[in-house]
Amino acid sequence: MGSLYTPSSFLTLLKQDIGIKNIPLPVDDEDLYDHFKESALKEFSIRHPRIKTFRFNENERVNESIDNVNTTPHIYRIPKSVYLDSTIIGVYKVDTAKPMGYSDLYVPQGMYASPDSIMEAIGDIRVAASVAASMGKAPTFQWVSPDFIYMYNGWSSGVYEAVIGVTHDPSLVTIQPTQFSSLRKLAALDLKAYLYGKLMRNDELDVGIGTISLKIEKWSDADEKMQDLLEKWDEDSNLETDYIQWF
Repeated sequence: MGSLYTPSSFLTLLKQDIGIKNIPLPVDDEDLYDHFKESALKEFSIRHPRIKTFRFNENERVNESIDNVNTTPHIYRIPKSVYLDSTIIGVYKVDTAKPMGYSDLYVPQGMYASPDSIMEAIGDIRVAASVAASMGKAPTFQWVSPDFIYMYNGWSSGVYEAVIGVTHDPSLVTIQPTQFSSLRKLAALDLKAYLYGKLMRNDELDVGIGTISLKIEKWSDADEKMQDLLEKWDEDSNLETDYIQWF
């Protein structure tokens, strides 16, 4: 899977955005990108995580099976293969899996060639509905960091499908092309705030053949602008993390 930018080209773009592309700095590109990974990329991941969907069953169960005790949570561990070196940001939805397009549906078997067989099938469905109404409850879940899912009102042999959010890869291959504009804006502010902290006591930078006036006073509010941007994203977030749990 490719990316719109490589780490190197993205960092070059950021340096160009804030006007330091050809200026020697007291920190090298590796330091700048390390800061980006630990700050801007993580903040971006929290608001715009990479979405992963996977199924889990008894193979991921980590506590002993207690049959017919719905109040005891069934604890599952999210396989490392799902998120690899990323960090799980949240679990947004867990539902019963739907093999063949059905989800815990009672489908009576039989021939429907005669009125008698139709009436018998209807009777079977009514019986199944009555049993389900008295026994069934909607499964609910709780995410326990870092990688546990607690299922309540589930089945000891249940098969579930989960939707989770994880941090983006530092290679940037998990960033969608349409997301780069937002990431670029956040990263530029973060880079200004980082460099301002490094250079705030220097009005000029010695480049060997002379000095360059940095004029970094205009970056003094970069951290505040970054926090404002993050707050706006939080207010305008369209990430649907509240799902109705249907039985």
